[in-house]
Amino acid sequence: MDYTDQSTQSSFEEIRPKPQNNLVLAIVGTVLGICSPCCIGLIVGIVAIVFATQVNSKFDVGDYIGAEKAAKNSKILSYVAIGLGIIGFILSLVTIITGGTEAYMEQYKSILENAQ
Repeated sequence: MDYTDQSTQSSFEEIRPKPQNNLVLAIVGTVLGICSPCCIGLIVGIVAIVFATQVNSKFDVGDYIGAEKAAKNSKILSYVAIGLGIIGFILSLVTIITGGTEAYMEQYKSILENAQ
């Protein structure tokens, strides 16, 4: 009688759940990042997409820690891109409400003239 263990996993390995890749969040951050000043949010969103796509491949290879780090980085960068997009949208909205860039430049010139 052979009592050897026929399982493919050793007793030292633990089964870890696959981390969420946050790809949808990264895509939303990239789209909203277009509204950010100088499109910085767009660049951050693209980097978030790269990290999100690395999650599945790292998990499939067995790099569980790398997959968790990539998922965490993707989530953080996605939120940064979304935040930058919202800030850019608010700045654009304020500029439009206050009379556009012409009114802003007139106020800026008057402040400079009063300072001298």
